[in-house]
Amino acid sequence: MMTLNVAGREVVIYGELKNTCSPLAVAQIVPWLRQLKQARPSAGVALICPSLSPESQQICVENEVDFIDLAGNVSIRLPGIYIYRVGRKPATGTGVRVLRDPFSGRASRILRVLLEKPRSWRLVDIANELESESRRVLNQFDYKISLASISKAIKSLTEQLLVRRQDNAISVPEPKKLLLRWAEKYRERYRWGVRSSYKLQNPFGDNLADISKGLLNQAPVFAFTGVAVAIREAPYVDLSTIDVMVPLEASIKLRQIESAPPRGADLRIIIPYDPGVFMYQRKPDGIPLVSPVQVFLDLYARGGRDFKQAEYYLSTIIQPRWRNQ
Repeated sequence: MMTLNVAGREVVIYGELKNTCSPLAVAQIVPWLRQLKQARPSAGVALICPSLSPESQQICVENEVDFIDLAGNVSIRLPGIYIYRVGRKPATGTGVRVLRDPFSGRASRILRVLLEKPRSWRLVDIANELESESRRVLNQFDYKISLASISKAIKSLTEQLLVRRQDNAISVPEPKKLLLRWAEKYRERYRWGVRSSYKLQNPFGDNLADISKGLLNQAPVFAFTGVAVAIREAPYVDLSTIDVMVPLEASIKLRQIESAPPRGADLRIIIPYDPGVFMYQRKPDGIPLVSPVQVFLDLYARGGRDFKQAEYYLSTIIQPRWRNQ
């Protein structure tokens, strides 16, 4: 219990101290805190944690529960008193529990499985799907992900209320919410990765079929992404640059292509942060295209008019696919 002095008025604040406050933990405790606050209308009842994520803060706000964290995020709502400040990053040394980040590196391949096929899964089923899909498109890459790593990633997603786990069944109640959360994380990584990308004058032709034939002589593994793919399935903006995902080794070889008269839009050669970007790729008419989920991520990350294309692509291509599964 603490006393808050506001303009000479003293208000009692009852605090519930927690070491960790994941969205799942907050969702489980807010009904009880809300009842306590209703029983003490003249006092405050606040959840106090070392760090509260924006998602945890939103759960508190929606349930009219006060909160305070050590980073300086605070929400206190009492008759005649309103204190609200958010957006503060967690302070270092707060003892916040760190779970495996499911949005980074190899772990993000698990997200691809969940979003490509948003149905009920078991851990072993996810592992088998990863191995099967990786062998289909990633034979030259290291694709092994242990059950322990999968379990840790799923636990992190569960605590963020992005997946639901009941007994041995794992499901995604809101695929769009999970995809958008990933897109925000991916955008941060993309901006760093795009610094290593480069543009190449296109000597192959003005359509993806001709470009694909030309690239096959230089890069055994590649896939088109971004607007170049989106306009084939959901036209929205004009094509000015063709984005191509290419592994590091092949990208070095492509740099050595001799100059030739350009025959179409420039190529933007992008080196992916993880070979998982090639998972669930399609090859209509022999043209390698990244999965719809990867198309959305790249459009979302680029922002501007590509962001508008991402929204349109999500509503017209990805969400109907989810509904039909």
